[in-house]
Amino acid sequence: MSEPCGAQRYPSDRKYSVRNNVDCKSSNIVYAVNCRRCRRFVYVGETGGTLYQRHLLNLSRIRTQHSDPVAKHFYTDGHSMDDFQIMELEKLSGSDEYRKTMEQLWKSKLTTYRPYGISVQE
Repeated sequence: MSEPCGAQRYPSDRKYSVRNNVDCKSSNIVYAVNCRRCRRFVYVGETGGTLYQRHLLNLSRIRTQHSDPVAKHFYTDGHSMDDFQIMELEKLSGSDEYRKTMEQLWKSKLTTYRPYGISVQE
């Protein structure tokens, strides 16, 4: 797995391979948010934009104490922006619907649904 936006590699013993070459400029991706304090992935998301854009959006929401689950996780219970790490999982080609389907598969694979993470089952 390539290093996302200067972050460390996969933080646990589990390893997954990225099917397509992904970096911060990649768009149409599925990504994971890792919490260094909790020492696990807490969220999986998808975006049609770039990983870099999503990274900046998440950091902005944490700084402004936005109410979305990702931001809230990183400004409560002793967490900080230093605990936040975003990692690309998969670059996709295809429709928004396909990207959302792959997001759900990664949420299950990485166990980011509540109560283990902050992803909400749809």
